[in-house]
Amino acid sequence: MSTPRSADGRGNLRLVLLDGHGLIHRAFHAVKEPLIARHSGEETTAVFGFTNTLLKVLEDLKPTHVAVAMDLPGPTFRHEQYVEYKAHRPGTPESLRHQIARVRELIQAFNIPIYEAETYEADDVLGTLARQAAEQGIETYLATLDSDILQLVRPGVYCYMYRLYQRDTVVYDVAGVRERYGFDPERMPDFKGLKGDASDNIPGVPGIGEKTAVKLIQQFGSIEALYENLWQVTPQKLQDKLREYEAQARYSKEIATIATDAPVTLDLERCRLDGYDRERVLELFRELEFRSLIDRLPAVEGVLPDGAAKAPAAVEAEAPAYHVVDTEEALAALAAKIREAGAVTLDTETTDQGAMTCGLVGISLSVRPYEAYYVPVGHVQSDGTHGQLPLETVRRHLAPVLADAGIAKTAHNAKFDMIVLHRHGMPVDGLRFDSMIAAFLLGEQTLSLKALAFDRLNAEMTPITDLIGKGGRAKQKSMAEVGIADVAAYACADADFTNRLSGVLEGELRSQNLWDLYTQVEMPLVPVLTRMEMTGVAVDTAVLREMSRELGEQLARIEEQIYQAVGHQFNVNSTQQLSQVLFEELKLPKSRRTKQGYSTDAASLETLRGAHPVIDLLLEYRQLSKLKSTYVDALPGLINPETGRVHSSFNQCGAATGRISSSEPNLQNIPVRTDVGRRIRHAFVARGFDDARLVAADYSQIEMRVLAHYSQDPALIEFFRQDLDIHAATAAQVYGVPLEQVTPAMRRVAKTVNFGVAYGISDYGLAARTELSREEAGAFIRAYFETYPGLKQYMDETIAQTRRLGYATTLLGRRRYLPEINSTAYNVRTAAERMAINMPIQGTEADIIKMAMTRVQQALDERRLRSRMILQVHDELMFECPAEEVEEVQAMAREIMPRVMELSVPLKVDLKVGRHWGEME
Repeated sequence: MSTPRSADGRGNLRLVLLDGHGLIHRAFHAVKEPLIARHSGEETTAVFGFTNTLLKVLEDLKPTHVAVAMDLPGPTFRHEQYVEYKAHRPGTPESLRHQIARVRELIQAFNIPIYEAETYEADDVLGTLARQAAEQGIETYLATLDSDILQLVRPGVYCYMYRLYQRDTVVYDVAGVRERYGFDPERMPDFKGLKGDASDNIPGVPGIGEKTAVKLIQQFGSIEALYENLWQVTPQKLQDKLREYEAQARYSKEIATIATDAPVTLDLERCRLDGYDRERVLELFRELEFRSLIDRLPAVEGVLPDGAAKAPAAVEAEAPAYHVVDTEEALAALAAKIREAGAVTLDTETTDQGAMTCGLVGISLSVRPYEAYYVPVGHVQSDGTHGQLPLETVRRHLAPVLADAGIAKTAHNAKFDMIVLHRHGMPVDGLRFDSMIAAFLLGEQTLSLKALAFDRLNAEMTPITDLIGKGGRAKQKSMAEVGIADVAAYACADADFTNRLSGVLEGELRSQNLWDLYTQVEMPLVPVLTRMEMTGVAVDTAVLREMSRELGEQLARIEEQIYQAVGHQFNVNSTQQLSQVLFEELKLPKSRRTKQGYSTDAASLETLRGAHPVIDLLLEYRQLSKLKSTYVDALPGLINPETGRVHSSFNQCGAATGRISSSEPNLQNIPVRTDVGRRIRHAFVARGFDDARLVAADYSQIEMRVLAHYSQDPALIEFFRQDLDIHAATAAQVYGVPLEQVTPAMRRVAKTVNFGVAYGISDYGLAARTELSREEAGAFIRAYFETYPGLKQYMDETIAQTRRLGYATTLLGRRRYLPEINSTAYNVRTAAERMAINMPIQGTEADIIKMAMTRVQQALDERRLRSRMILQVHDELMFECPAEEVEEVQAMAREIMPRVMELSVPLKVDLKVGRHWGEME
């Protein structure tokens, strides 16, 4: 294999020929979950795959010339020679036909020529162009995913190939092909002639596999030489087989041989990368929602030289005026300007992304579109042009403005800025608009400011990597180390574009009837989450240290049992070694292929339960090891040295259903049904008061209550109104026994279905979670829907409505866009149907808990209680309270939380008290 050399800029030519047909088809068929453009609903999997490869080729190979080979519709000369050629392949799906047309649009926008020829395949076009280029002494690379193309490799012609299982790229030269296959590139058709190729329906010689085919080629060189010396082949059985299928071997080779005489002529001038229609490409990227690829676009000149600057953005309708505020007089004038405007858009630049630990580098502020100001405070040094102001001076002028609730504040991801500014003595009040949350409600999947500016304002913003570099934190510099002038331009653009976006997004929220949800549910929650993050939770490190020791000993014991089960020691944490043990040594059924061999992830191991005793041991080892590393060992290191507490980040834009998620650490994922998970919760303790307690307020069976409201099923509604145990009541109805005769096993099955119905539980899923057979599970589910016919009606109507609208909604109008619900692919469509059923339930539940958090916090403030809300975990709110306030907080939660939303059934709250989280299960 070779390493590609850079074009040296002295006239040396480098041509890249892309296997358009192969790249498109492989991308389309390789992805299980297709890419769907949210706004249009069109599938873009193959288009993205091709475009991603094209950009990677430009980045890696830096060609001077590029062309694409494509297929034309209709049969080829191979079909005429062999009627069975590719006959087993189904016709091109309609969604792929559309994507091929889209790829052609993109290629045209990139100003890259497409070569194709009637009755010839793209492979033949590649072969012909590569031959013509080689004859002219042009260094040529064939970009493909297809190993058939390797036969075209020769001196000066290389194959740039993406390997699916290894998930990397490799460049093959002649030596590389020889090393990989054991023969020269031109012998690949002979190899296929003997071995055959099931993907193309090339028969080869029955019974001859890869090893035998390679051995024969190494011994004889070609199929022709093999048959001239057939008498030398041993054993006799193989010789007889070859003799019997001689004709088949010869025409298999002929079919596998790529033609190099197709009626196409390489036009170097057409292939030259002199430039492309960047605006058209950006327009297509916008339509296809390829925002992640924007930063990888080459400069307008075409070639991607090392260190090239990005192409300039579209000309602004109004030239922006950005200013550095580095004198106290200018700062005072800015504060006065903000007061006069009565509104300001703000953004912060920081040393890192940790809101509770970062340093403040600067503040950017915009009072009107196309105008912004940057106040530097924490740069390492001035850049010779601009100085910076002391933080105390900035605080004296800006803190009163930021704390004035009468001045409307706008930001993008406001919670981060509010925490940073509060920590530096400038609390923010009066938040009116958060463009990130607005975009989230509008269904955007990419919430970055730069993506939204690209989509809504047709503007390309400078990526932060242009300032701090690429390669992750280890290689990047801090924003504090970047010059003030450079940061000022970047930071002012952030505030300016956030300001401009706010008007656009507000209009969309209003037109889509989402403004009330935004203003009454989402925006009031931001300061609540801000306070929760800053408060944090207290952790008892002594409990965790003891747990770490015990878990270490337990893991060592399980590890020894694993060695005994397989008969020898190996690295249990090495996926490659584990794959070798499970699938090569123990011969267990093989999972999906990966770079390391075969997958040993949790899902793969679950399918092997019962196949060998080591599987249960491995799953237990994995679970304990993950809990130990993620929580037991990690939590002490996450304690903030300033506060002595752990500060999780709460994200109200993290889940498509609207649920709040938790990260760094994720406190919502600590398992509650395992002994280890419960013990970890023991480490979360009440502190901060002389006699502190934790109070938990948990909505009881809220999903089922919301489902009862949606379905209006009479029986389900009546059970909740009578305050019955819903799982026992369900079991009594389905099994046809009195309530008092329901056994724990019956209740468990009913509970599984009650909670699973919102996720489209199947007979297979129920059987896997219970002791029922699949037939018994199916019978139970049928009886269940007979008991609650309203549920089935709700599911059917919700799917139909989502299919018609393209999105599912909650009671308050929150949307989840599901264009894939109309997909022709069964797995994709049914997955979307399950999401459609689930969204109104989980989304409404999310709306309820968000409103509860806001109203409870408001009550805490109004009553001037010292108690504080510290955690939200799914349906549960947790408070840290002085002992004397416990009863009042409980009464407040009991009064407020059930009345947040009126449903057809009453909402119910369970309350618990303890000195640590573990006492409250």
